[in-house]
Amino acid sequence: MIHDSVLSLVGATPLVRMARVNPNPAVTLAAKIEMRNPGGSIKDRVALAMIEAAERAGELTPRHTIIEATSGNTGIGLAMVCAVKGYRLKLLMPASASEERKRIMRAYGAEIVLTPGNLGTDGAIEEAYRLAREEPEKYVLMDQFNNPASIEAHYGSTAVEIFEATGGAVTHVVVALGTSGTAMGLVKKLKEYDPAVKVVAVEPHPGHKIQGLKNMQESYPPGIFDKHALDAIVSVEDEEAFSMARRLAREEGLLVGMSGGAAMAAAATLAASLAEGLVVVILADGGERYLSTTLFAVPEKKGVALRGLGTAEPVYLDPAGAVPGLFTFGPPLAEPGDLDAWRRVVTLDVLRRALSRGPARPTLAVGLADLEDRSLDAARAAGQKCRDFAEAARTRVAGYAGLLGVSGAVFPLAGEALDEALALTRKLMGKGLAYEKLRSVYFDVARDKAYGRLLGTDMTKLALGKTVDLLAYAKDNPQDFTLLKRVSLKDLKAGDALATTWGNVRPSWFLQMAAAAAQALPAVTVVLTDEDKTFPHLENLRAIWAVGAGLAPAAWLAGGRVTGRDGPEAKAPVLGDLLALGVHPLTVRAWLLSIGYHKPLAAAPDALRMWERNRGRVQELAANLGLIPEGRGAASDAVETEAGGLGEALAAAVADDLSVFQFWPRLFAFCRFANGRLSAGRLPGADAARLLRALTEADAVLGLLDPARLPVPGEAWPEAAARLVAERTRAREARDFARADALRAEIEGLGYRVEDTAEGIRLFPLC
Repeated sequence: MIHDSVLSLVGATPLVRMARVNPNPAVTLAAKIEMRNPGGSIKDRVALAMIEAAERAGELTPRHTIIEATSGNTGIGLAMVCAVKGYRLKLLMPASASEERKRIMRAYGAEIVLTPGNLGTDGAIEEAYRLAREEPEKYVLMDQFNNPASIEAHYGSTAVEIFEATGGAVTHVVVALGTSGTAMGLVKKLKEYDPAVKVVAVEPHPGHKIQGLKNMQESYPPGIFDKHALDAIVSVEDEEAFSMARRLAREEGLLVGMSGGAAMAAAATLAASLAEGLVVVILADGGERYLSTTLFAVPEKKGVALRGLGTAEPVYLDPAGAVPGLFTFGPPLAEPGDLDAWRRVVTLDVLRRALSRGPARPTLAVGLADLEDRSLDAARAAGQKCRDFAEAARTRVAGYAGLLGVSGAVFPLAGEALDEALALTRKLMGKGLAYEKLRSVYFDVARDKAYGRLLGTDMTKLALGKTVDLLAYAKDNPQDFTLLKRVSLKDLKAGDALATTWGNVRPSWFLQMAAAAAQALPAVTVVLTDEDKTFPHLENLRAIWAVGAGLAPAAWLAGGRVTGRDGPEAKAPVLGDLLALGVHPLTVRAWLLSIGYHKPLAAAPDALRMWERNRGRVQELAANLGLIPEGRGAASDAVETEAGGLGEALAAAVADDLSVFQFWPRLFAFCRFANGRLSAGRLPGADAARLLRALTEADAVLGLLDPARLPVPGEAWPEAAARLVAERTRAREARDFARADALRAEIEGLGYRVEDTAEGIRLFPLC
């Protein structure tokens, strides 16, 4: 077939199944590849529809010049259509648009007028409207932001293609918001097909850097946009979008643009939350148009890149560098199962494990505030002394850590660092940064010129009364924070007071954490808190450490909260609630790592059960691989490639701001590969050993495998255990079950648990 022009090639773009970026194998995730349009983006559909609509209405004649405001893709589509149809075209666009887009438009013959880059597309819109208003006889404005043809282009083509290509099985469509015509056309048509289909729009945050997308609150909202028509509008961080665009190139072979990365990031999060479904995500354009930006720039620095607070660029931690100290605030001793705290601890445990693969030997310290009000109240309610209660609570915390696979962590009690707390206070007073008033000691914020800079806080605009209890203290300045707090009569009566030259005091929460970390760690390199404990918590810690201890963390990180299944307002469960569901504790660890640590995590039982199955498959694979005799020779090329790719994928995910969630699709694909070979009986010993080594090396960072459930290979059984196993087998064959039970007890006395399976007897270490 010979086409009359390239315009007949617009539309009919393919759907492609996503394999590695899909976090949930129970859900089909498919991408609609709009770069396959002849002009390279989804806006070819809109450009053609708008021009043909203007032709039908008689508004467009050869004497007119078409004008349009654009950030790039619509302009390219219009330039391509105008080149075929012979119309003149003037495009108004911000100077900040990528150079590739400008060159493509000029190549098609369009005239470009650049508007100030700081005004974004809004500046281009204002200029286009001025020209159309002042010279209507010369210009025909396409006005994609208010043009019904923008909706009809997708109503009549994109939505139809999706529904027909999926055989009507589509359950969700995810689309990024630009001029919003795509979202509006999709929701209009798909709801006609099936009202149950959900259309989810992706909106960037204010001040974003994702070219081609709009935040409706900071820009002129398109007249065609109706937010109420959509099933949901979700937001993505810039780096989420950029990271996903890079992953699509690296893992799916798709070089897509910024909006495609944003849409896929949101779609992957959606897919992870579903029990089943078919999610289609629109990839609006190709990545070639962004090569002059930093989107695909390869960072020169190596190591784990952490996107912390107060820094424009990532902080890199090199495993070959200095020994780092990692610090976070532990759970309240009154509730050791607090999931916010355990999410932080598990996240830093992954970082500690990853850095431990080099010569560095990092230490993870989890500070426990045993002298804060809730802990003291709980101790008194239990009729215990503060120290006894704190020790028992620390034991519970350490027990939880062991269940969650956290190894090598220390749990310093603030009550054991009182000398350090007093030393810090004296140092701050000696430097003129602290003062005593009415037997309490305060940090003088006004004297610390760096106070507020870490988080970019304008202290002159601080809403006092929200972050500062104005009635609780008689400070020189309400913004000052407490170092040593004068005790109450209740504290004094219970003996929970520290006698100092300033009076009977207790260290504030801030000083407790600062002292506990300073005593437990030679240096504090990384600090992780929750998003709601950034200001003043981190500013206060920085202020104490900077002068009092000479500590200056390289990375200050903020993580999302754990919420109840019904949203942030719902009561969040605690660790004991999750374990009561009957899941393995390491399943909770996997779930805590299931999405990026910056994002909130909803505690839904269905999600825990899904991760129980996911982790169980990994555990079972490791067990089955361990039963195959190692054999001799090298692994096959296919197995070597699969094993090496697993390690590379994990290293890349961890290096990208501890984005372990990026690794899950690769891990599950690895399991499918290995299980396929196992079930087909095509896994010689050398191949099995290589796959098991790759899996255990990855688990050295992830910490998901329960060693008590990994069988000891037969060739590694001690002679005594092997003899008892053989004797027990004979007893079972003779139906002498009493003797078999006695022999089982003898084997357990050697430190092994016996399990009878269809494949034979397995021995597991007793832990």
